[in-house]
Amino acid sequence: MLTRRQQQIMDIIQTLYARNGYVPTLDEIALASGINTRSTVHQHVQILIREGYLQAATGKRAYRMPSAAETTHPQQSLALPFVGCIAAGKPIAAIPGRDEINPLDIFSGKGRFVLEVKGESMIDIGIMDGDFVVIQTQEEARNGEVVVALVEREEATLKRIYYLPDGNIELHPENSAMRPMIYPAESVQVQGKMVGLFRSY
Repeated sequence: MLTRRQQQIMDIIQTLYARNGYVPTLDEIALASGINTRSTVHQHVQILIREGYLQAATGKRAYRMPSAAETTHPQQSLALPFVGCIAAGKPIAAIPGRDEINPLDIFSGKGRFVLEVKGESMIDIGIMDGDFVVIQTQEEARNGEVVVALVEREEATLKRIYYLPDGNIELHPENSAMRPMIYPAESVQVQGKMVGLFRSY
């Protein structure tokens, strides 16, 4: 299991990779994470390589994304048969069809990446521990959107965002047992907006 800092480094790498199309340098990671020394970032990257999250590389880059993340899979191989609709209320006829649904058509897109949810702060809107959320990379969000927010350049969190009249930002958990978190606007950086979710059983 990764430490909080190692997970932050991995999240930054995934975000910048999705945004730019290439892996960030150690200096870029240091800047985004608020780490002062390049050597400290290098140590975290080496741990991520050892744990299998990244791969070693030669040349100017100290690492590379795993090959699975760089490979464009044929869309046809991922398509599943779409056989109709099923009611969650009154029964309706479920009639087989011949069309297909490709998960890539629903979730993929430029600047998108996936994060695994850890924790229960969003369970009231059906985002559970262990779910995978699809994030659209962006630096701005509207009131009420579910975003990935980097707080004080230290910790990324998935919360609903609200811009308060006094200039502060509220990061609102969707869990009735948890209280909202209020931060100065300059302490919160939006890294992306949630656009989808998937889970396996």
